[in-house]
Amino acid sequence: MNRHVLEISTHVFRLLRRRELLCISCSDEEDGPTQRIVIDDDVYNEMIDRAISKRKTIDEIFLEVATRGCPARQRSRCLKRWIR
Repeated sequence: MNRHVLEISTHVFRLLRRRELLCISCSDEEDGPTQRIVIDDDVYNEMIDRAISKRKTIDEIFLEVATRGCPARQRSRCLKRWIR
């Protein structure tokens, strides 16, 4: 399987590292406004297709992926926030 290198903004890079997605390899953060990630060929094709079909940037597509989560996980986070 081929792998591709993409440059994304540092903000999105930090969100992806926090989520620890298995399909994305993140290295250490470097200085600068953009960071490089390595993704598998099938994920690359899907992200590019989504970006084209929705007319969004790669950063916006990765932001959607990073902020979207399982509804059950979101509920449990909300409950923890209210219990404290």
